[in-house]
Amino acid sequence: MKKIYFIFQTGIVLLLTACSDFLIKDPLDQITDVNLTYTAEQCKLYVNKYYTVWGSPNSVFHADLGSDNLLSYSYSNNPDLIDNRVVPASGGGWGTGEWGNIRSINFLLDNYRKSTELDKVEPFIGEARFFRAHYYFVQFLTKFGGVPWIETQLGLESPELYQPRAKRHEIADHILADLDLAIERIPSFSVQARGRISKEVAQLYKARVALYEGTWEKYHAGTAFAGEGDVRKYLTTARDASFAVINSGFFSLDNVGIKDGYHLLFNQHDYSNSKEIMLWRKYNLALGVSHSDNRDAQWNGQGVGLTRRLVESYLCIDIDGKAKPISLASNYQGDDNLLKVIANRDPRLTQTMFAPGRPRTINGIDTTVIFAKPNINRTDVEKCVTGYEMAKGLDPDFAQAMAASDAEKATVIFRYAEALLIYAEARAELGELTQADLDMTVNKLRDRVGMPHLSLAPGYTDPNGDFTAARGYEGVPVSNILQEIRRERRVEFALEGFRHNDLKRWRAHHLWNHDKIQGAKTAQFKDLTWLVDFFKTFPVPSTINGGYDEFINTTVAKWIPESIEGNNYWTDDEGYFAPYQKYIPDGHFKFDPNKAYLLPLPTEQLVVNENLVQNPGWE
Repeated sequence: MKKIYFIFQTGIVLLLTACSDFLIKDPLDQITDVNLTYTAEQCKLYVNKYYTVWGSPNSVFHADLGSDNLLSYSYSNNPDLIDNRVVPASGGGWGTGEWGNIRSINFLLDNYRKSTELDKVEPFIGEARFFRAHYYFVQFLTKFGGVPWIETQLGLESPELYQPRAKRHEIADHILADLDLAIERIPSFSVQARGRISKEVAQLYKARVALYEGTWEKYHAGTAFAGEGDVRKYLTTARDASFAVINSGFFSLDNVGIKDGYHLLFNQHDYSNSKEIMLWRKYNLALGVSHSDNRDAQWNGQGVGLTRRLVESYLCIDIDGKAKPISLASNYQGDDNLLKVIANRDPRLTQTMFAPGRPRTINGIDTTVIFAKPNINRTDVEKCVTGYEMAKGLDPDFAQAMAASDAEKATVIFRYAEALLIYAEARAELGELTQADLDMTVNKLRDRVGMPHLSLAPGYTDPNGDFTAARGYEGVPVSNILQEIRRERRVEFALEGFRHNDLKRWRAHHLWNHDKIQGAKTAQFKDLTWLVDFFKTFPVPSTINGGYDEFINTTVAKWIPESIEGNNYWTDDEGYFAPYQKYIPDGHFKFDPNKAYLLPLPTEQLVVNENLVQNPGWE
């Protein structure tokens, strides 16, 4: 299968500036079409630069920062959740970079019809439409709500520079219209060059946008952030677009029934033969395309840590063989140590976070460094801040771990599992969900890891579910089955960057404000009897760190966390890691539901364009 490498051409030099800095800076630099004839090759090269929007693997697996899934060593890395965000004077997501992306795409859309080979150009114009939709979605709709819709390159005197903000549903409709045009023009996955957006990727993205807007408008109804769109129309669009991907027949799940199959999905170098990965980014050191994400990840905690609430969301396989929340499972062993935490749990838990015995690095066929305990004794960017250390996405190959900036692990951009979960959620929201739907979607994902199936009537009500009164939820009622679909989405996509937007579209600020900011219990790392006992029976390779005795004497025994208590980590009054205790003594985030769902417009723009109106709560 042909491999398309992400080597982005610089043959066409284009000066990309935002129109009037959207609009402050002097717009004398102009995008020009000197020497451009808009051949298919030129349009392809023009569009290529937008593929860089998907960055290194690190940006993927740290993408849940700022949500309730993953915590950073730095308190300030949670700007939506703390009290110190202010209205910026300029920038703040509404500046030259963001609007420049829109303007440069509009330049191509304004001029490509000069081409003498329009038929060959159209697929790349479809890609340009996709990227304009993408930028409007991630830069503006999810952050600011309604914004001015600009669909042509503007000049200094263009009246559109001073138009008011469109309503949020109008922006959503424009985005979906761009995606419809992309779907019409971009080749199907079966014939599209690998490494480029396919028709089915555009369909998946359409489903993502429609689900976002439909649920946003449903759960924010009656608030200052309410939209005016047709909720059922958006949810139907999400249902139909995701089903189109499913029904295409091109995709299925990888590694079903394979040991550690979920974990292996995220640390490959090449997905050319994958049935699940719909778009991915290739790295190749020989061609000068590599990254540094895998460096040090096997040796330290990367300055992040999984939260207690994420870990607790994984179901337990009870003695009757059924999957249940930990609050209802009789064989849940508690969280006194990592081994108890993972016992009888959804296998995706031990394939997402490190547990004792998992290889950190493998060098050759018999030399392995294994995980024993989290790196809470390191500092800042190297430590695990919660005691629950991230394993998802890490390549254990020793050469990759030691590569300073030469790692070649690929980046997963779109995968088929998203289509399955969008379809299940949309059907549930529409009141149409059937057992056959669950078997086609959620239960396919569970089959991969050997989890019991989800039934239309789950057979229990989680007393501590995310959307229950016990957790402080006061919004639109959420059924048992929809709560379980949301749980499945959280578990399946943990650390992949979905959670923050999911909480916002579900109006779930209560989870930030109700739940304490916690990780694992700290006492387990002061008395390591449980860990020593485990490694007495664990089949340690003979070459590991000099063998079992050396491993116990050096890696396990020499552990004095008391020396860093109150300096490198903190324990709260319940005995859990509390990484922000010195900043937030009560242990709770402060998400303001009256304003924090959207970002503020910078004051500079409100002065330049008097027709712009500030977002609620930021006036």
